[in-house]
Amino acid sequence: MKKYLIICLVLLVAVACNKNQARISVNVNDMTDSTVVIYKLNYNYFSLVDTVKTDADGHFDYNIKFQNDNPAFYYVYTLDQRKLAGMILLPGDNVTVNTGSNGVYTVEGSQESLCLKSIDDALAETNAKVAKAIADNPDDASSQVTKLYIDHKRNMLKHIANNPHSITSATVVFQKIGDMLPVFGEHSDAILFKSVYDSLKPVYPNSEYLVALLDEINNRQKKFDLDVKASAAEYVGFPDLVLPDVNGKEVVLSKSVKKVTIVSFWTVSQTEHKMFNHDLMELYAKYGDKGLEIYQISLDDKPTWAATIKSQNLPWISVNDGLGVYSPSLVKYNVTDIPTMYVIDKEGTVCDKDVFDIDQLERIIRRNLN
Repeated sequence: MKKYLIICLVLLVAVACNKNQARISVNVNDMTDSTVVIYKLNYNYFSLVDTVKTDADGHFDYNIKFQNDNPAFYYVYTLDQRKLAGMILLPGDNVTVNTGSNGVYTVEGSQESLCLKSIDDALAETNAKVAKAIADNPDDASSQVTKLYIDHKRNMLKHIANNPHSITSATVVFQKIGDMLPVFGEHSDAILFKSVYDSLKPVYPNSEYLVALLDEINNRQKKFDLDVKASAAEYVGFPDLVLPDVNGKEVVLSKSVKKVTIVSFWTVSQTEHKMFNHDLMELYAKYGDKGLEIYQISLDDKPTWAATIKSQNLPWISVNDGLGVYSPSLVKYNVTDIPTMYVIDKEGTVCDKDVFDIDQLERIIRRNLN
């Protein structure tokens, strides 16, 4: 009888342990007797979990321990940092992964991992198409890039709508195309962040990934409040602007002013202004480290603009609120024609306007830098 109780106790302990861990079984087809790395995606960084050696068949098993019932993102990489597979694991999961050194993989035993694979594959495909479009036609890829951006955003919105309680939604909203253009970077997308948060909060109230969502919601609210304050603020010798850059970060014009600042309103559709940017590049190379700044406002749709500044490698401050001809910045600077350009001197006074002769502009910059 005593022996029977001991056996039952051991079984109960084993079941309890299994509930607090997930087991992954990984086959790396072309990496026998090799070392791979397991990472966990935390709130805003990757942490090293372990390094594991595959056997003679390229196989390894690994147990992931959990402190709570929340899902977690895990990734398997090679030592030279090539991704082999991604998974979303929950306590009690038993997941099988088949992959190779090229990173093409399949996953079984986890619906959340399948969701993760679908959105990662979709983003990778879009990025590849965007890169090809820019490489094939660097001067006029804007319409194709815009279409790819819109198609991808629609697909991700469908994913969120079809999987309202999937933790993958918490990462979809942070996706970037080409590592520079946020898929959900528009001001109006703040509503989506809040909707995703509200859908996931009842399911995973203590998830660390919801912390990132809440931070983003709060940051966007602060940016909105900053916009309101800037709109109501008195002029600081010139109309101040608060506009987002290509990463969605708000850039305040008055905080960016050095000694001389060129405020430039433009659109990538005008070939003449794209050519003028080459002249500005020469000026910026000469005087950028001597006190010159350029704050350039685009009136294009964001995907077109982002593709253009990437292809032109523009080194100065490039901003775009996505409102086009309805941007409040046009009213503040009384812009009726594009391009329009202002020069602000070191005292913060608008000293010149629409100086498109590059030699004359250089003389004005040099005079005001002295």
